[in-house]
Amino acid sequence: MTTSSSWREFYQAALLEVQHEELSLRIDAAEKAIHQRIEELRQSGSNFGEEQQALADAIRALRLLAQTECRGSTGAAAHQREVAS
Repeated sequence: MTTSSSWREFYQAALLEVQHEELSLRIDAAEKAIHQRIEELRQSGSNFGEEQQALADAIRALRLLAQTECRGSTGAAAHQREVAS
């Protein structure tokens, strides 16, 4: 089971990842841990409003990071082609 702190560890690892090759793996692991925690909260019937908001914010931030990362790698490849021309 995921605890409230373990999803945060996965989330922070994704945010701090500097190696492009590892970033998508870290994002996937963080999203999985977050979704597991959301499911735990639902099953327990607990109302942890602050944590639920933090989970939603984390999902949005990871999605933005993934979009930026994908766009950034495409942009970098295009820039390399332009420089090589």
